[in-house]
Amino acid sequence: MIKTVVNLLTAILCMSCIVERRIERPNILLIITDDQGYADYGAYGGSKDVYTPNMDKIADEGVRFTNAYATAPVCDASRQGIITGVYQERWGTYYYGGNIFPVSQKTLPEMLKLEGYRCIKIGKTHYADILDNNQEIKDPMSYREFPLNHGYEEFLGFCAHRHDYFRLTEEDNWVLDSEDDRMSQYGPLWRNNQQEDFDGYTTDVFGDEAVKQIYHSDERPFFIELAFNAVHHPIYQVPDRYLKRFGIEKFPDWEPAKESFMEYHARNCWRGQEDPVGRLRYLANLACLDDNIGKVLDALNASGKKENTLIFFISDNGGSQNTYANNGILYGHKYILKEGGIRTVFTMCWGEKLSGKTVINTPVSHLDILPTCLSAFDSPILDTLDVDGVDLLSLLTDPTKEHHKVLVWDTGNEWAVRKGKWKIHVVKKDNHFRTINIDAGIYLYNLEEDPGERNNLADINKAKLEELRREYENWKAKIR
Repeated sequence: MIKTVVNLLTAILCMSCIVERRIERPNILLIITDDQGYADYGAYGGSKDVYTPNMDKIADEGVRFTNAYATAPVCDASRQGIITGVYQERWGTYYYGGNIFPVSQKTLPEMLKLEGYRCIKIGKTHYADILDNNQEIKDPMSYREFPLNHGYEEFLGFCAHRHDYFRLTEEDNWVLDSEDDRMSQYGPLWRNNQQEDFDGYTTDVFGDEAVKQIYHSDERPFFIELAFNAVHHPIYQVPDRYLKRFGIEKFPDWEPAKESFMEYHARNCWRGQEDPVGRLRYLANLACLDDNIGKVLDALNASGKKENTLIFFISDNGGSQNTYANNGILYGHKYILKEGGIRTVFTMCWGEKLSGKTVINTPVSHLDILPTCLSAFDSPILDTLDVDGVDLLSLLTDPTKEHHKVLVWDTGNEWAVRKGKWKIHVVKKDNHFRTINIDAGIYLYNLEEDPGERNNLADINKAKLEELRREYENWKAKIR
């Protein structure tokens, strides 16, 4: 009898611990923007023509990282690093056209699902090229990269590198040429395992869906990945209210009778023809993005959930030269391993648990998001974790401590290592393709003194060059 009572009390105590732990679990909101410039966020203070009051709230209420890095200068590779906390090179993804993370590599939503989270994916999914064509993929839901197959229980969005912002119905899905179709991406969005027509603008559609999910009656904590396709091309597409706000005319639509979409795309998305108000179009696209982030933050406030919601805000890679993005003092752009291609905006907040307006200059990585989420509620999964990311919350007590000994990038044609203030960048062969411009060579920079990578020290500091080269070789040996 006594043993039965003791067992009963133990069970009650365990249940109490579980309930208490559930209360302490934060909601998690991961906002990912697409190709946003380093200076295109007001809190980063780089560009005078930028007004992002809602993005700024996240930085004002929490932490802004000034040396935050994507794991690649292009979206499909970098997004694999974000969702796994692991260098995507481990399974052979270096750039476009890589492999998808294997089933054995668990993702953040898969881990959080085990901890009782409701996991929702909204917006863009692009991890590999396989789902990048409307017409040729017959059963996209059978692939690992489809969101419902790697941890998400709800999905609203698309599976490709881009999507038209307005053409969101089955009637729009008429382009038969495979290359035109891959680049234009017209058609309905996915709602879980079915495609659904929408009338609207994707940035608004995704913002509205996030608000709806915040107000969901499910009592489980949520993990929402809100992956806007803004401010990716076609940035010239914006609702009329933003055209009026920025004093610009509607951009001419593609006319199939006159040219292929690839020709249209080359002129307007690869800067084959300069748009005199291209920067204004980008800013209009950015303004709609910021307004929708405001809508989501307002919903968190109004629902009473904001205080216990851990919010991350990142761009998937550096700003694109093709969209008139502004990377400020950083040299280079999307596609290459200069700082403008891999250093990104990165802010986070968590109610009163994080002090406002904190600035951390220590180098951090998108890889750190996964372990930080699990550390936020002391998940036992942390003890079993084998990832390349490091918990960011540990930096809050000592912002100057070394967080990563080294950070490494490898696209196949280029590789780079950052260690402390030093960065080596090796380009194996020239790449001058469309608007990508980078010369073969070996580059060494002191990023504390030269964040714009203007002064190549490779010829005068051979010892540092060799030290960083060894770090790269060690990393290569480990990830194989």
